[in-house]
Amino acid sequence: MSPSKPLTRLFVTPHELVVAKPAGLASELPRDATADSLITRLKAEGFDNLRLVHRLDAPASGLMVVARTEQAAAHYSAEIAARRWHKFYVAAVSLSGDRAKRLVGDHKAYLSTSGRKATVVRSGGKPSFLTIVHAASAPATAGCSHVLVQLHTGRFHQIRVMLAELGAPLIGDTVYGGAANRALYLEHVLLSARTYDSSHQVWRAPAHDARPAWASSLDEAIAEQAARLATAG
Repeated sequence: MSPSKPLTRLFVTPHELVVAKPAGLASELPRDATADSLITRLKAEGFDNLRLVHRLDAPASGLMVVARTEQAAAHYSAEIAARRWHKFYVAAVSLSGDRAKRLVGDHKAYLSTSGRKATVVRSGGKPSFLTIVHAASAPATAGCSHVLVQLHTGRFHQIRVMLAELGAPLIGDTVYGGAANRALYLEHVLLSARTYDSSHQVWRAPAHDARPAWASSLDEAIAEQAARLATAG
């Protein structure tokens, strides 16, 4: 993706932006404020005084909320701390569809971080929760499935390390045992949040060329969650 290509914006107010981050782009690079990142691209598009309230790993893509004021940043930080965000991701994992479906349900682990890697530990780590909502075989790709994950806590590399621990490493995620024959795919596809002005919003990441083909049941599962979140308002 060319640095000059505008980012896809889904929501713009004086207080916040919701954009779709492409895979391979860092959220922010504080040590080099001029290096290519989500923040530098938004600044190049005329937005300033931006504050990240959450991050996506560079290999991941999808929805990101960026605060435009100090007050909005404080609002979102409080909402995240209170676990009032509802976040859903799709990941491509090295597991057949039948085996992936057996992982549907709630999962808990304790995570510890050392350097740039997270580890599942027996004690002393941070409690981490996620739910595998749906799993489906990837069309025309043997041994690969797509899983829809609801993330309840936002630990470092949480989805990547917890899925690997469950025997379903992300394809391409060599840090956590994934096969290196394809690119890593992890996308933040659905987010429900209350904005700075207290309106309830449900955002869904738009389709894009880098997204792999999905089974229709996965689209139906995402639509079902989006409808549920909109009703829950």
